[in-house]
Amino acid sequence: MRKIFQRTRSLIYMLLPLAMGMTSCNEDPEYFELKTYPDEMHVKSSVESIVLNKGIADQTALTLTWDKATSPVSATDEVTYKVCFYPTSVKDNKSEYIDCGTNTQLSLTHDELNSIVARMALPGEAIRVTAQVLSNVHNEQRYVKPEVSTVEFTATGYEKYPAYLYMNITTAEGIKSTQRLEQRQLGTGIYEVTFNMVPCTYYFTTSEEAYPAYGQADGETMAYVTEGDVTPFTSTVSGQRTVIVDTNQPYNDCRVLDIVQLPQNRMWIVGDGCSIGWNPNNSQGMFEMVGSQREPWIWAWTGEFIPAKDGTEGTFKIGLESGYDGLFFFAPTNNADPTTDHGIDGPRTQGGSDNKWLVPATAAGKYTLKVYLLATDLHTSFEPAN
Repeated sequence: MRKIFQRTRSLIYMLLPLAMGMTSCNEDPEYFELKTYPDEMHVKSSVESIVLNKGIADQTALTLTWDKATSPVSATDEVTYKVCFYPTSVKDNKSEYIDCGTNTQLSLTHDELNSIVARMALPGEAIRVTAQVLSNVHNEQRYVKPEVSTVEFTATGYEKYPAYLYMNITTAEGIKSTQRLEQRQLGTGIYEVTFNMVPCTYYFTTSEEAYPAYGQADGETMAYVTEGDVTPFTSTVSGQRTVIVDTNQPYNDCRVLDIVQLPQNRMWIVGDGCSIGWNPNNSQGMFEMVGSQREPWIWAWTGEFIPAKDGTEGTFKIGLESGYDGLFFFAPTNNADPTTDHGIDGPRTQGGSDNKWLVPATAAGKYTLKVYLLATDLHTSFEPAN
């Protein structure tokens, strides 16, 4: 009996480390996290509430001040700052960051702050805004997570840009009509409309009233007119065109562009030469419009490109509708190299030659494929993704 007990005890001692190891395997894994440092900047706003005023657009509306942040690595490290703004209720809707260098203060004029607020709320609508300051420690050996400091204030903006512009058209036969231009993004002052044009003259107004108006100054440049005669633009083109008006300096221009129109306002990549495979209309293969409001004809897809291997073709093409029966963009020739052959055949159905791009062995990996939809310069680009 004693021997049995000793053997049992030995077996328990042998199994105990294994049981402990199994228990530890069931514990949640520990992931590395950058250390978060407390806010030592304590940003302050010069105003708690402000109604922005177009009449004093160039005067200071808001000043943010904050204390210096220090490096936890070395007292000699340089610390720089940048500031962004966002609606307090929508944290992800951040403005572009403003680089402040080593300064611990930022002042914005009524015009500058209004341009930010105009992308968050309609003119005359009070909105709660958060200003966020980030500190960046510059150390060559170690990355330091930026400190964050925020302050809130209420702002009411004014109408810098009307919601719409109106294109007042007179055809060669004297027929008058109006087209309404809209902003792709509220508060940008860049307006757009696409319609079938005929030879005509035209100018723009900010409402259905005669003034203020935008006429032609020189070439594509506009003149802002509040009284008197308005010099119209002249167009001789026929067919579908996109008119883009930018009321911002230094552009202040009107362009009539021939942009290839997407039937369903989307593009998707397909083929075993990319990570999407031959699954048409896959949400993961959708292109995004990446051009600015001035260049809405630039679209892009970023993903893995795969040369031919294991019986695959290593090819791809670009769909424009819902499936294989719809329109496509094809390669200029079959098995064209996307890194060097940037022409496009289409849009057309694949009833003709089903020409595809062939991914070369040197292009395996993550790339960004862009499509430029100007009809006069329809082409692609193919660059390594960052």
